[in-house]
Amino acid sequence: MYRIEIDTFILELIPEIYLQDFAYPVNVTLGVKVSSYGYSAETFMDVGVRDIAEFAVQLNNLYETLEGEAKLEEPYSVHNYIVFIAEPNGHIKVTGQLNNKNVFGYTQEINFENEIDQTFLRSFIDQLFTDFRKYNE
Repeated sequence: MYRIEIDTFILELIPEIYLQDFAYPVNVTLGVKVSSYGYSAETFMDVGVRDIAEFAVQLNNLYETLEGEAKLEEPYSVHNYIVFIAEPNGHIKVTGQLNNKNVFGYTQEINFENEIDQTFLRSFIDQLFTDFRKYNE
């Protein structure tokens, strides 16, 4: 599990990698939990292990340079996404859209936006980068 937590924001990513599906572009079910100023959602994203690896590289570059953005988005379905954007003074904006994909016949959706200090990213990025960089080679 990969987690960021501050007073007003929590983001958790919980990947389940399917090794037997490595030949396909989508081979990870990524559990996502978010809570932002009291609004919360729990769902999943269907992504590829290489997508997460590239996201980890983008996040690491964003952290090191404090420029640009890092985005993780589903290639199919409802295109759930999470974006980290470098802001002035070492702040990072985190935005996203999560949809439960019409589970049980009902659709739920959350659009969220929050801002964190870059220092809250270090362990999150280190863990993600260490675990997924091998898939980006």
